[in-house]
Formats: sequence, structure tokens, C-alpha cells
Amino acid sequence: MTEQRRTQARRRARSVEAAAVAGIAYSFLTVFALFQLNRYPKLSLPEEELTAWFDDGQNRALLVAALGASSVAAIAFLWFIAVIRRRLGDREDQFFATVFLGSGIVNVAISLVAAAAIASPAIAVTVLDAAEVSSSSASLAGGLGAALLLVVAPRVQAVFIFTTSTVILRSRVLPSWVAGAGYLLGLAMFIIPIVWRSLGVAFPVWVFVVSIVLIVVRPSHLEIDRPTDDVGDAD
Repeated sequence: MTEQRRTQARRRARSVEAAAVAGIAYSFLTVFALFQLNRYPKLSLPEEELTAWFDDGQNRALLVAALGASSVAAIAFLWFIAVIRRRLGDREDQFFATVFLGSGIVNVAISLVAAAAIASPAIAVTVLDAAEVSSSSASLAGGLGAALLLVVAPRVQAVFIFTTSTVILRSRVLPSWVAGAGYLLGLAMFIIPIVWRSLGVAFPVWVFVVSIVLIVVRPSHLEIDRPTDDVGDAD
């Protein structure tokens, strides 16, 4: 039975480490999507230049690609949430777990709606054969997307970071410095009224760091090769 328990623990540890790659995939896909969405033209451009920008097939293709990357990133982020919950196991606190899961799902919804809003003029021209993109429609789409990405999303992401850091600190499944860094980042994202575009990559970078730590660090309750196990079995 001892060897069977060790085998199961090894498989559980490997499954957590392998699934943590989803967090890395989320980070790269989200950064790619944010950089492409950031190519959205300035709304101060004259109407003719704004229309010409959306008439360019390459510009539209990049926005559509950003929307596709955001969709795949959302799925990867759900896997990242599952990885953390799997690592917690029976140490998961129901109160924090509810906020953790809820904020994660809301973050996915916000990111998808924001990306869809920003890419909607390109979709209208490419898929629906719209004649042209007016400045009013471009302003509405860009304004909605920016409001979600730069005002709403950072608060929800901050809550997710806060709860994740608290869970990490209470359960000790990851080093405490991960929680400390999370608290600092979450506080900055929560109190800044409008997040700068460059700071928008802070959340995917944080997910990347946590994913790397999940792969590298094995928590104490998954340690399976310690000599003390053999001593306990002998007793």
C-alpha cells in the first residue's frame, strides 16, 4: 500500500506540474493579444485616415488574431485556476475558494468582451462585409474595450491576485514570497484609477511567475521520497 500511495502521489504531482503549462500559455497569448489590440488607431485621426486604417486587410487581420488569441487564453486561464485548486487539494478554504473562482471567471468574461469590442469593427468589415468603419463606431468599440481592459479588468484581477495570495499564504503550497509579491501587485492594480497600457501586462506576467513556481516547487504534502516515510512505515 505504501508503494501504491507513493505512485499516486507522483502521478498527482506530475499532473499538477504538466497542467501548470496552461498558465504559461495564457501569459504568452494574453501579452500577444494586448500588443495587437494596442495597435488600435488613435481616435483623434481624421475620419478618412481612420476609415483607411480599417480598410487595410493586415490591420484587420491583426485585430482578429488578437481576438482569437484572447479566446484561447481564456480557456488556458480556466486550466490555470484548476491547477491551483488541484495543488491546494483538501487545504482549500471554501470562503476564499469562492472568491478565487468567481473573480477568475469574471476576469475571463471581461477579457473576452473587451477583445470582442475592440475587434468588432474589423469583424464587421471582414465577416459582415460592412462598407466602412465610421469614427463614431470606432470610438464606441474602442472606448468600450478600453474601459473594460484599463478600468474594470484590473480591479477584478486584483481581487483574484489577493485571494490567490491569501490561499497560498494560508495553505503554504507555494513560497510565501509569491504571496507577498501578489499583495503588492494587487494593491497597485486596485488603487490606480486607470491602468496604463504598459501595466496591463502585469497580470499575465504574474500568472507566468506563479506557473513557473508551480512547476519547480513541490509542496511538502506531495513530498514522497523522504526518509521519514520509510521510518513511519516500519513502525
